[in-house]
Amino acid sequence: MSHRVIPSALFVLCAMFLTGCGENLVEMAIGWEFLGCCGLIILILDIIAIVEIAGSSRDAMAKFIWIIFIVLAPFLGLIAYYVFADRS
Repeated sequence: MSHRVIPSALFVLCAMFLTGCGENLVEMAIGWEFLGCCGLIILILDIIAIVEIAGSSRDAMAKFIWIIFIVLAPFLGLIAYYVFADRS
């Protein structure tokens, strides 16, 4: 259970940061530093999700589909995995 707290906490912190930016979000998104930070956070969360999927008890085809979805659509795949996947 504790290994699931870290990705969830990082995801919540990222969402709080983005919503707290308010009107300055567009100006911040123009800067490369902001995009690099968000990309790094998404990469870390994707890697954590892929490791969690690989270590799960799902069948090989389900693992393959989730991993491909996360690799091809990193942000959308990550959100879909944490919302729709049965992680019990």
